[in-house]
Amino acid sequence: MKARIGIADMGREIEVEVGGRDELAKRLEKAYGEGISLLWFKNDKGRHIGIPIDRIAFVELVESPDQSVGFGP
Repeated sequence: MKARIGIADMGREIEVEVGGRDELAKRLEKAYGEGISLLWFKNDKGRHIGIPIDRIAFVELVESPDQSVGFGP
């Protein structure tokens, strides 16, 4: 599953891989509760991205589409 994360004062979203909705919610809640300032994710190219917790504007979960090719179902 992927998540699009909007950062305040930034013109585009960051897309990262997450395990699932519950896992992401727990990570965010834990980071806010413990006062962690930077949360690390991995993108689809394997790069690690640090996102400042206090600058997160929104989080949108996106179901990963099937990787089918062609005209079949």
